[in-house]
Amino acid sequence: MESNTLKDQHLDYEILISFLDYLKEGVIVVDENKNILFVNRFAQRFLNTPDYEGKHFKEVINDNYLYSIISHDYDKDTKLEVNIDSSKYLVNVYHIKGKKIIHLQDITPFEIYKQAKKDFVSNVSHELKTPISVLKSAMETIEEEIKDSNILKFVDMAKKRINQMDSLINDLLILARLESQEDLVNKRKYLLYKQVEDIFEDLQHLTKDKNIKLINNVPKNFEVYADEQKLSIALKNLIENAIKYNVQNGTVEVNAKTDGKYDIISVIDTGIGIPPESIPLVFERFYRVDKSRSRNIGGTGLGLSIVKHITEAHKGKVWVESQVGKGSKFYIKIPKT
Repeated sequence: MESNTLKDQHLDYEILISFLDYLKEGVIVVDENKNILFVNRFAQRFLNTPDYEGKHFKEVINDNYLYSIISHDYDKDTKLEVNIDSSKYLVNVYHIKGKKIIHLQDITPFEIYKQAKKDFVSNVSHELKTPISVLKSAMETIEEEIKDSNILKFVDMAKKRINQMDSLINDLLILARLESQEDLVNKRKYLLYKQVEDIFEDLQHLTKDKNIKLINNVPKNFEVYADEQKLSIALKNLIENAIKYNVQNGTVEVNAKTDGKYDIISVIDTGIGIPPESIPLVFERFYRVDKSRSRNIGGTGLGLSIVKHITEAHKGKVWVESQVGKGSKFYIKIPKT
């Protein structure tokens, strides 16, 4: 019986070449001597001549960035982002059978979209800041002037909702800056123990209703190499969640240890826990395990997304281990240097 699969048939070389020419992405192949073997139609815009085959790349490559990428001997497959002719490209460099293959993707539209999204969130958030401030001042004035307990109940409800909106706007602004990498990560070595103590002090008022005990197990001489302000935001989000979603007379414990080239910080609670199906989603923005409970507690749904972005900005990773009814353990792992 005659086979009709591609594995058993000879695939015409010209079909592959034609296919590569249809791509809206660039492909350049050079040999071990850095002579040009192939350039597809998209990538020919970076050449100074259509007569490229067999020529050394120095004779035909126009762009300085591309020139550098081809001339450099990478130890392994590499991914880069470069600007070429006022456009932004994602460049992958592969090594296959002694040949170097440069794959170029124009990501300019995606970058424009990201910037537009960031600008929209930032602009809307700034525009909302002023009316929120006015509403807060108005509620505080009414609270001082009115003595009717029934009216004050509604004023208190309004104040809580206004504070929730204010928190949401602040979190959106933090997230927009993190996503756009607008705020640089300024790392330095500092003592983690004191930072945790300061966060505990800031959040102490949240522990009273449920009599939550805060335990700082970080060694007093433990140093982390991080952006102190940003890591403080991440840890404060984790510790605040651990308090809010805890049980009566529960505990929140912060630990730190070194594991090879990394520091690992953990925030452990005795709270309600997270169902297994929700664990992969908890770091997504606006995801709530229990929507009604989260709304009553007053969370914005952005806290864990902020934690994830801050950790990734430190070239680290964050994850959670949890069991329903037994509590959760959140981990932040960042490089020591």
